[in-house]
Amino acid sequence: MEINCVEISIHDDDLGCQIIFSDKITGREAAKSPKRYLLIQKAFPEDGFDNDNIYFETHYENYTGELAEYEMELSKRNFILNLSEEDRIEVSINPTDKQYLQLKKILPVLTNKTGRLIITD
Repeated sequence: MEINCVEISIHDDDLGCQIIFSDKITGREAAKSPKRYLLIQKAFPEDGFDNDNIYFETHYENYTGELAEYEMELSKRNFILNLSEEDRIEVSINPTDKQYLQLKKILPVLTNKTGRLIITD
């Protein structure tokens, strides 16, 4: 699956963190445009004893669920989520310098030793 990202949304607070890559288009074209997206989120456990699971969701209902074994790759031009050898979500990105620094900061928090993270830039 491929997504041409137009908008990157990054949130990090006491309850958890999330990243949304979307092809969202504003204005008149929004009604014509399919909303393709990839959301990755992690909720922090309140009591410190629960597992902090990583969840992903896309516009396609078959690509939704908890992440257990996966690999994330980040570069200035792409974000890739490898779910298995056959399943991969590739997102073309063009982040600002600030967004890219935020992505580099939040992705290790999201993965937290549960998957593999590769940052090439």
